[in-house]
Amino acid sequence: MNAASSDDRQLAERASQGDRAAFGLLYERHVDAVFAYVQYRVRDVGVAEDLTQDIFLSAMRAMPGFRWQGSFAPWLMRCAHNRVVNHWRSLGRRAPELAMDETNDEGQPVFELAGDAGGWQEALDGIDAGRVERAVAGLTDLQQQVVALRFGAGLSLAETAQALSRSENAVKNLQHNALVSLRRRLPQTQGGLS
Repeated sequence: MNAASSDDRQLAERASQGDRAAFGLLYERHVDAVFAYVQYRVRDVGVAEDLTQDIFLSAMRAMPGFRWQGSFAPWLMRCAHNRVVNHWRSLGRRAPELAMDETNDEGQPVFELAGDAGGWQEALDGIDAGRVERAVAGLTDLQQQVVALRFGAGLSLAETAQALSRSENAVKNLQHNALVSLRRRLPQTQGGLS
């Protein structure tokens, strides 16, 4: 167990006993990853901010029932996934497909992949972010979730598998197929997608 995981375990145990300061530290450690995942899934910063707040409030309420299973992040990402699904369900629809020209007020793509897992960002240097966004939108829902968790939220393979209730091999296959699909849709770069 690495130091961060050990610290998370201690904080989670304290938070599960009602220690709000410990939960606050967990929040600080994981809020960026949760927000990146939610923003990817809803493609709206304001909605992502609101949902991220809801996720942490729900997680804090659920902490008394939390049981350590090797990492805090997959449990939290499962909470995030469930909240995003409920968000779309409450609107009576599934997550939208990206429009070819979907941008914010400044003309920038609504979502750019966060994090730098495995050289992902270097592989995307020089590629129009809108093309990346459209290419990712062409992936299956599970492939998009793997991309969001691995490269957006920065989860490890094991954490992603746990968050999705899938085996590590299934996540490897989903990631591999997603990257193969993205390679076909995007121009080759020096580093390439791996």
